[in-house]
Amino acid sequence: MQPPDLDQLLEDDESSGGINQDTARYLAYIEQQLYADIQVRKRFDSGLLFLTCQIGSASLAWLLFSLQVTLIIIQVASISVALLPGLIDFSDTFSFELSSERWEIRAQNKPLASVVKLGIGTAMGWTSTKTISQEVFKTHEAIKNTYSEIKASEKANGFHPPQMLILVVVVLGLLALVTIFKLRANDVQTK
Repeated sequence: MQPPDLDQLLEDDESSGGINQDTARYLAYIEQQLYADIQVRKRFDSGLLFLTCQIGSASLAWLLFSLQVTLIIIQVASISVALLPGLIDFSDTFSFELSSERWEIRAQNKPLASVVKLGIGTAMGWTSTKTISQEVFKTHEAIKNTYSEIKASEKANGFHPPQMLILVVVVLGLLALVTIFKLRANDVQTK
């Protein structure tokens, strides 16, 4: 047997003086289920965005480091991506009202969750750039130390002309000799 058409059921209910109580309860149940499903999906999407941003923050830091971007840009980009879900949740949770008589900050639902997301985002952003920052500073220190050792070695051994300077002088001398020989050969031929 085929179920009756929905339009026909609604017309029958309206003509009979109202919606059947069973139909009203069923519709309320369906509405509650849909609302609950929407809330679950919203939480799932929020959690997925949170995890993606935290993983993306660490990956972005290493990608920018590989591309030799300056350290401050790496830190700002990484921390911004890590804090994004917490800031979105924070803006949904807290509201600020300002009137001529008073101002008020209201926490709506789950303020602790948004504060935890901000804390985790801050920790992830900081730790993802901490190792890179330490390595950059160690590299700078090693370069300074090497430069100091080179300067100390030059002072201890006296002045040594750079190898490239000697090579340039030899090449210029050879070019001068070749030019002189060609000029002499041209003079001999003209006589």
